[in-house]
Amino acid sequence: MGTSSLDRRQLLAALAASTALPFASGQAQAQAFAGRKLVSSGFGGSTMDIIQSAVFTPFDKATGASSTQVPMQSAAALARMKAEAGNPQIDLFQFSGGQEAFAKSEGLSQPLSGVSRLGQIPAGLKDPDGHWVTWAVIAEGIVYRKDKIPTPPTSYKDFLKPEYKGHIAFPAITNGYGVDFLVMLAKAFGGSEDNIEPGFEAMKQIKGETIFKAASDLPTLFGQGDIWIMPYDTGNTFKLQQAGLPVAFATPKEGSPAVFITACVAKGAKNADIANAAIDAMLKPEAQIEIARTMRWTASNPETKLPADLTGEVPSVDKLAQLDRDKINAKRASWIERWNREIAR
Repeated sequence: MGTSSLDRRQLLAALAASTALPFASGQAQAQAFAGRKLVSSGFGGSTMDIIQSAVFTPFDKATGASSTQVPMQSAAALARMKAEAGNPQIDLFQFSGGQEAFAKSEGLSQPLSGVSRLGQIPAGLKDPDGHWVTWAVIAEGIVYRKDKIPTPPTSYKDFLKPEYKGHIAFPAITNGYGVDFLVMLAKAFGGSEDNIEPGFEAMKQIKGETIFKAASDLPTLFGQGDIWIMPYDTGNTFKLQQAGLPVAFATPKEGSPAVFITACVAKGAKNADIANAAIDAMLKPEAQIEIARTMRWTASNPETKLPADLTGEVPSVDKLAQLDRDKINAKRASWIERWNREIAR
């Protein structure tokens, strides 16, 4: 049977409508977000500025939203989330220490909705109930001064070498990296998340060394020349290198722990729709490539293909060690209490 001119016009109209849908959807989203403000927690300093430039500024330009990050470390962000339960003033929370799991268990977050790229993220990098997703990964390991230690360290056991005495720094346990350092020391000496005793015994041997609180201390510590070695990450190593300091990153034989940078939406957030759309933007390969280039963070989305100049400097997720964050979070409070009693000065 032939097709009438009316049928053809109807068919063409239907095809035009179907091809216009993505554009129309984008227009609707832009109109919906125009004049509205998204508030997210941020990590402060240059890290927050880079995330703003790589993720939120392009997102705002595309949608008409106005995004702001409030600087606070993960523990403080979780405390803020708890304090504002029922009336959140921050819509989107970013964590780096496993706090997203606690937020879910306490009913402080809500399932993600409309995050189109969520299905691209491997199961191990997101909550099975959809409350949070990992949007970047940081590799921990050993940061050292190349001019003082010409042969790269190979193990967490190296922190106990007598030739490094007086030249070691490590983060306090209030810093998530301090907890991970304790766990990796335990692993190096035969322990684990379930047997932390070897970690404390090893740490007692270096408790007279420099203990610091945050990444902002690193330039001073390494810049003065007295500190040669510490446990930290690829991102901060890159920052120090950019500042001209002679430092390098070494992957210990025990493995480089993976630190998940996660995002979740506060339960009852007034701008939950914008927060979900922003999280989707965090998972865009373009954003993740820019984050890898500017901070050396690892992409969480397997669809992200790093350019050749970055593949040797940014480890893939499958090459990193996965710590049991549930066990760590369950024991964190007791470890902190013991650390304050036995290690802190």
